[in-house]
Amino acid sequence: MIDSHTHIFEPEFDEDRREVLERACGAGVEHLILPNIDVESLPRLLKTHEDFPLNTSIAIGLHPTSVGQDFSSQLEVIHEAVRKYHSEVVAIGEVGLDFYWDRSFVREQEEALRTQVEWAIEEDLPLILHTRSAHREMLDLLSAYRGEARLRGVFHSFTGSEDELEELIAFSPSFMIGINGVVTFKKSTLREYIARIPLDRLLLETDAPYLAPVPHRGKRNEPSFLPETLAEVARAFGLFPAQLEEAISANSRQLFALENF
Repeated sequence: MIDSHTHIFEPEFDEDRREVLERACGAGVEHLILPNIDVESLPRLLKTHEDFPLNTSIAIGLHPTSVGQDFSSQLEVIHEAVRKYHSEVVAIGEVGLDFYWDRSFVREQEEALRTQVEWAIEEDLPLILHTRSAHREMLDLLSAYRGEARLRGVFHSFTGSEDELEELIAFSPSFMIGINGVVTFKKSTLREYIARIPLDRLLLETDAPYLAPVPHRGKRNEPSFLPETLAEVARAFGLFPAQLEEAISANSRQLFALENF
């Protein structure tokens, strides 16, 4: 199984990263997509991939909450990394719009996202998109690129409404939708309508170290917890977990061009 979005390069895993990978493999999660956050996280990302090249693939981008007044200089460094490590980069990400806590840099976030969308098109790479309190703004921005045949990616960590899900599904068949441990939360309504997602457009993720699924909620999340999310989503689709696992792994391999996993 492939965890399509996890941050095990973050400091929360510095004490036991190898053991985390071993537990993941023991749980059947044998490959991880690692999306970058910002310039500061880039060396950690690259070192983790260097240490575990068979179990990890990397995405490089600038996360929206890291966008500030200096975003142009950060983008220069990150773009250089995309070019330098092009043969190993499987996506541009994690990029997007996040207006949940702060709207101080709305213009800057939108400009940074446009720039990175254009990188993805130029480099023929998928996007890993983060959207929080910015659903309409995200679709409006992406709509300007709808004619681009290379435009594709995943709306990661979807936790929105049924109407928002329908809009994402209708937006483009080239975009997948990532579901994580939030679907297991007692108050989550996601399980009521996620089966509307076409099975060939579904990805599963942990977003570790965040959003640990029940029964691990409140703990540090890690890739070995992905089977809990798999089981909950399989119930929503009326499938056996093994059936869903086969589908989501095929989707990850297709989107991220993971020929050997």
